[in-house]
Amino acid sequence: MRVIRLDSLEQFTAINLLLDPGAIGGPVHVPSCAQISLIWGQDDGRTAHNVLYGRFSGPFAGTQTQANGIMTALTTGAAWTAMAAHMPPTSFLAGVSIRNVDVPNQPLVESNVTGAPGTSSGTPLPNEVAICVTLRTANAGRSGRGRIYVPNWATTALGTGNVINAAAVTAVGNWAATITGALNTQGYVFVLGLPERASYTGSTGTVHPHRDATSLVVTSTVVRDNHWDSQRRRGLK
Repeated sequence: MRVIRLDSLEQFTAINLLLDPGAIGGPVHVPSCAQISLIWGQDDGRTAHNVLYGRFSGPFAGTQTQANGIMTALTTGAAWTAMAAHMPPTSFLAGVSIRNVDVPNQPLVESNVTGAPGTSSGTPLPNEVAICVTLRTANAGRSGRGRIYVPNWATTALGTGNVINAAAVTAVGNWAATITGALNTQGYVFVLGLPERASYTGSTGTVHPHRDATSLVVTSTVVRDNHWDSQRRRGLK
């Protein structure tokens, strides 16, 4: 049996490749912003969430009336009707919640209007199947873009080759374009919320400087391709 001298061993640090080295723990704080969450009821009874950000002026004055107004704007009109036609009736946009993140640890303000179901005659696709909407700002780079993964699809949204059919791509793009107006009407500017980040050196040696918490105005929403996406890192199972 070989004996290894302990004083000859060299220490090393384990690296978690899934860890965000710039992330700062604790409650989310973005100045003059609220998290505006879209709550989706899924076919099997689970829920999914899209967390958006809205910038407000002056002190936070979020109300249930605002949440109801955003919910109603996103579930009425031609854009919602066209998108809902590709979603099964066993799934729905269940509600909207608003949380002030200008101050940490604030309560949710939730809508109380009835949820809006899909109207497709197709079979529900798996919960994790989503269509990705890209949020663009005036800034270039990864920090200047965001994503919304819209869930709850039916087989009527499938195109040849298991891609998203053209009608569904158009419908999602048109619906996403209504988000800005839905928030504006209730006193919010649609933004990307960017929490504070610590300075760190990347694996290639690039130094990423400290960033204060801030927000960037969303200038456009785009469905970039007809490929299905999944928000879950571990994929379907």
